[in-house]
Amino acid sequence: MRNLLIINFFSVVICSEVDKYFINYLIEIENKVTRPFGNEMVSGKIYRSFNDSRLSSQFLGEVICSIKSGPWKDWWANGKRKYKGEYVNGQKSGFWHEWDKNGILRFESLYLNGKVVQIRNCTSEVCDTLVAKNYVELKF
Repeated sequence: MRNLLIINFFSVVICSEVDKYFINYLIEIENKVTRPFGNEMVSGKIYRSFNDSRLSSQFLGEVICSIKSGPWKDWWANGKRKYKGEYVNGQKSGFWHEWDKNGILRFESLYLNGKVVQIRNCTSEVCDTLVAKNYVELKF
């Protein structure tokens, strides 16, 4: 029991450091975001920088001990939004929206425990999260 407490203490100390990172210089393997060449864990705010100097860096989300947590979003290299959604314990959760490189909403997906339970093609169906959310709440 004592050893377990010591391990938990060190995990909290190691993972409590909050820094700023750029996703361009990190890698993602098995749902963990780490530094390359050593798989060093990271905790902090994650940003994306762009090659186009006219575009400012964008906040993507946060990682805690290399696990994505909370709201996340990303952009294409041209600065158009790519996706938006939320992570819970490193797994996609709730509604996710995906845009193409031209900024057109293409897909709306619903995730439960990291698995897709519903997907809509927004080019042929109405993608209104509020309507879908009411439907899903009634269905479950």
